[in-house]
Amino acid sequence: MSFLLWLEATSIGTFVREGQSLLAYPTFTVVHTMGLSIVVGISGVIAARVAGLAPTTPLAPLKKLFPIIWFGFGLNLISGSGLAMASAAKTLPNAFFLTKICAVILAVIILRRLQVKVFRDPEVDNKPLDSTSRLLGMSLLALWLVAMIAGRLIGYSVDLIAPT
Repeated sequence: MSFLLWLEATSIGTFVREGQSLLAYPTFTVVHTMGLSIVVGISGVIAARVAGLAPTTPLAPLKKLFPIIWFGFGLNLISGSGLAMASAAKTLPNAFFLTKICAVILAVIILRRLQVKVFRDPEVDNKPLDSTSRLLGMSLLALWLVAMIAGRLIGYSVDLIAPT
């Protein structure tokens, strides 16, 4: 627990929690929401197509969207780290936070796997996708749903943890 309290006391944790203008926390939250929208929105379209839910959407042009997805993920990584550090003692041990992080890690692994497996072939639109790719697409959609629900529940559940 002392490590978590130390995280809260770092300059980043203090800045996000108590920023001079009191806009730091809301700004980090807005950036996190924007990053989430980019990552889940774009990768959700790709996952839906790969899973077979949007069969008429061409796959090849979607490959160009991966740099935008990774940019959004970078925003989330930075903003999410700041938000977690601001209340580390309550947030990091939270079951919803741990669920969210596990879902995000698995989703990112699957997203990268799809990027490499599906989009390596320049003729991706002319060949049917295998069942493994379809399963990866469905799994990605499910993991993003779990991550978003768990993320929203963090804010409602941190008060259930004993105060530090």
